[in-house]
Amino acid sequence: MEIKAVVDLRGLNPPEPAVRIVEALKDLDKGEGIEAIGDRPFKGILPKLEEAEYKYELKKVGDAYILRIWNEGNAREISGLGDVECAKEIEINENTNVGMLIERYPGALEVLIEYGFTPLKDETLRKTLARTITLKEAKKLGNLPDEKFRELLEKLKKLKR
Repeated sequence: MEIKAVVDLRGLNPPEPAVRIVEALKDLDKGEGIEAIGDRPFKGILPKLEEAEYKYELKKVGDAYILRIWNEGNAREISGLGDVECAKEIEINENTNVGMLIERYPGALEVLIEYGFTPLKDETLRKTLARTITLKEAKKLGNLPDEKFRELLEKLKKLKR
């Protein structure tokens, strides 16, 4: 099995880890897999993986959980998580995934670009990089000062209204 992606889900609140796993699984071909790293045991998504005929292996390593998921060729798309995501407002804080933020609140893209996250103008980077980082990680990449970051968070929170 070839690991196509490693998804770091530590520090994220449900349903975000499950949603990000499902998103990463969409592009898997036969013989490909992903590895998810979390600080919780992934109990909520395991039945969905079985139902969709994905194979998986779960290990605890120190304080983290490693979930390897792969497609042996007969896996189907996982459904039913979208309702959970839409029903629950996502919390906007330093641990918010940039990709999910932009998907849920399209106006967030313009705000992020305004605060210097110009690589997000590129659609390919939005579809790849944005899904793998949190606002805190983006802050580090963009060298955004703490005060500007707090200002950015407040502006993003206004999008929820």
